[in-house]
Amino acid sequence: MEKIVTWVISVLAVILLTALLAVLGGTVLYLLWPVAIPAVFPGVVKAGWLAARISWWQAVTFTWIMAILFHSSAKSEKK
Repeated sequence: MEKIVTWVISVLAVILLTALLAVLGGTVLYLLWPVAIPAVFPGVVKAGWLAARISWWQAVTFTWIMAILFHSSAKSEKK
């Protein structure tokens, strides 16, 4: 029984830490997006292909997706 409880607590800790990092990273992305993206890609933003502003939830989701992609990319390079 103790092993199961320890395993569940470990899994919950990893999920909580990952979610916390996604929220923090998403918040930073949310704050930097309106400044950086139009400055770096002015033509793309002006054409409407890339949003000049994103919502906080979109920033967190984007951070989460990028983390998953980079994590799986790092695993495939090790093989």
